[in-house]
Amino acid sequence: MEKIPVFAPAIGVDTLKHVTDALHVGWLGMGAITKEFEDLIAAYLGLQGRYVVATNTGTSAFHLSLRAAGVGPGDEVITPSFNYVADHQAIRMCGAEPVLCDVRYDNLGIDVEKAQALIGPRTKAIDPLHFAGIPCDMDGVYELAAKHGLRVLEDATHAFGTRYKGRKLGSFGDVTWFSFDPVKIVTSVDGGCVVTGSEEELHRIQRMRLLGVDKDTTERYKNRRAWDYDVVSEGYRYHLTNIMASIGVSQLKRVDEFINSRQRVCRTYSHAFRSIDGLCVPASDFTDVSPFIYSLRVLDGRREALIGHMQARNIDVGIHFLPVHEHTAFRACRRGDLSVTQKVAGEVLTLPLHSNMKPEFIERVIEGVTSFFHR
Repeated sequence: MEKIPVFAPAIGVDTLKHVTDALHVGWLGMGAITKEFEDLIAAYLGLQGRYVVATNTGTSAFHLSLRAAGVGPGDEVITPSFNYVADHQAIRMCGAEPVLCDVRYDNLGIDVEKAQALIGPRTKAIDPLHFAGIPCDMDGVYELAAKHGLRVLEDATHAFGTRYKGRKLGSFGDVTWFSFDPVKIVTSVDGGCVVTGSEEELHRIQRMRLLGVDKDTTERYKNRRAWDYDVVSEGYRYHLTNIMASIGVSQLKRVDEFINSRQRVCRTYSHAFRSIDGLCVPASDFTDVSPFIYSLRVLDGRREALIGHMQARNIDVGIHFLPVHEHTAFRACRRGDLSVTQKVAGEVLTLPLHSNMKPEFIERVIEGVTSFFHR
């Protein structure tokens, strides 16, 4: 019986053609296709007066967001413990410290009331995650930030295409960053981007993206290099190549197809599991959600037994996430009450979710879960 993976990239002939065409251009580094990718992202998100900078990873995008926002040594950034550790490492890369906040039980987004209790004299920014593509309490986050003069750096790595009150994430607010890594809905194999509403920050991020060089972005967008340049700021090697961007371009042209197919799977899962005692399904009908993962909560301490049951049926499952405050390197971080994080960390279970998922895979996943509870 074929194994069902948690993730499966949607790579077809269209992607192969885009990569081949990019290789034939002969300019393999950051170039005109990188710019095309950025322009397509901006068009898809419906940006007006906002700007996109593509990067080689989502973590790079967040690091540049932090530095553009002025986060540096001695500062603190409030962020959920219930997230992948990339955010917390990027904060440390700035010389700052993550302050670990709890999440709400309903949407697993940052708990704004608990975040307020963590604000101190060194707090510089808030980094909320839109878990599984479901928006967090955006109104609450931005009201809190405005009250205390904080930057908001939205982790939308799970939520490319998600809408909040009719507007796509990234099309409003402060700074939003996305990931296009191998398992995301849109992949460039590895990649990310920053969206900012500040033209000054746009140019700062573009310079920092490529070693602090002042003219390289403009020239490389034309598939050429500047041989007369200055280095004007700190910088990193965070640029996205034409080849990786070509994969992203091919994916963006199909993103609505991918999202719609995933929404259908999520609705099918929720319909099948909603009435099962011992399971908690996501609190969403997925109408405006671009679902990166489908995450159940398995109650009453039965998660490990369900994992074994699924593995016996050749179905992979995942756990998003192990809380960061339990990792050795972050145990000493300042934190608030993390009781919800502690609870959900023992319950969450990620089921397979693919773009254009095979119908037989969907049926097997549903049978696997329901047979565990109905035996």
